[in-house]
Amino acid sequence: MKIRPLALLPILVLAACSAEPVRLYRLREAAPDTAEFASYARLEQAVGMANQFLTESPYSRGFPAEAATFSLGMSDVLLHLKNEGILVVRIETAGWADARTQFGDGVHPTENGFMTARVRGEDATGDGNYDSTFFQLEAVEMAAVLLRQATTMREIQARGELDYWLNYDLLGLDPNSGWMENATIDRRAYAVQDGFYQWVSEGPGTETPEEESEGEPARLRQDTPRGGGNFPEPDVGDGK
Repeated sequence: MKIRPLALLPILVLAACSAEPVRLYRLREAAPDTAEFASYARLEQAVGMANQFLTESPYSRGFPAEAATFSLGMSDVLLHLKNEGILVVRIETAGWADARTQFGDGVHPTENGFMTARVRGEDATGDGNYDSTFFQLEAVEMAAVLLRQATTMREIQARGELDYWLNYDLLGLDPNSGWMENATIDRRAYAVQDGFYQWVSEGPGTETPEEESEGEPARLRQDTPRGGGNFPEPDVGDGK
């Protein structure tokens, strides 16, 4: 029997009540020799890489904002947008009843930021601040998720929350309508992520802030064409 997208609405409503927001200060204030403190250090590196990508890489031009930079606030990641203010990117950990992170790569966009899957089994602490799988990632992967989800948030802003919710949370669950990077609604977000990985694969410009401070900041090769390499021109539509 085929499950229609609307039949999942009660599950999504129930799941939305079970998500637990991550408080970054809990990680930042952890003891220096703990995994929690190490995960915050990787997040700092990720923010540095994402900012360097947005500032220096020609592959970042699909990102839907000019002069955008990330920083770490008390509880959330902050996205600073020139002439627009600050966009709060909240990270949440999925609750026990939440099925949204079971589809795709374990990350689900929300109107406030994004949600990640929860560590299960004997490694789970029972605290959503520590059990978010996002904080198990390496710095490069963290940066890619931040860039993709921030792009998605801008898409939600452009479309309106209701339009995006209907097209992603409901219709997007049907594989016949497109899935993840193949979904029209998420094409820009995955193009930005692919551009970041292209930039990382080329080597230059991916040092962490600590490594940069020991010498001149690395730059992309000056002869690298905009949209060059195997990164395709992003199909981003008109002004969205």
